[in-house]
Amino acid sequence: MLNPVLMAAMTMAMWAPAAAQTSSSAPVPGTVTGSTMGTATLSGATRILTVDALEAMDLVGADGKKIGTIDGVVEHKADHKPFVLVRRGGLLGLGTKEIAIPLENLAVQGGKVTLRNMNTTQLDGMPTHNSGGKAYHRLDGTQEISLAQLR
Repeated sequence: MLNPVLMAAMTMAMWAPAAAQTSSSAPVPGTVTGSTMGTATLSGATRILTVDALEAMDLVGADGKKIGTIDGVVEHKADHKPFVLVRRGGLLGLGTKEIAIPLENLAVQGGKVTLRNMNTTQLDGMPTHNSGGKAYHRLDGTQEISLAQLR
């Protein structure tokens, strides 16, 4: 049997990072859908993540199926609007398409990032992101971003 103090410390260690990264903001009304299947509701809270933490998460649709790999975050130099770079498609790295999804089209749910207000067909129709262009700059892994949180 485990020591009750050790159990309490382990529980606090598990929940402390999630509690520290969640902050309250103005409620966001309504529900959103991330694909043709499933519906998720915004909780009205945001979650602060580093770019590195975001890159470690899976990008999924509302149905929970993986739809791409998060490859970083860029910011448009003119309006400072953030975009998440996502690699999608291809086989063993060949034919992979990198697209830039506006941050407002993503939300955190547990340890995953969920696509919202878009479906996979819309993603496939998006143009390839030009990482060699000078309109964007890449955020380093220690920079923090704020994502909506789903419940």
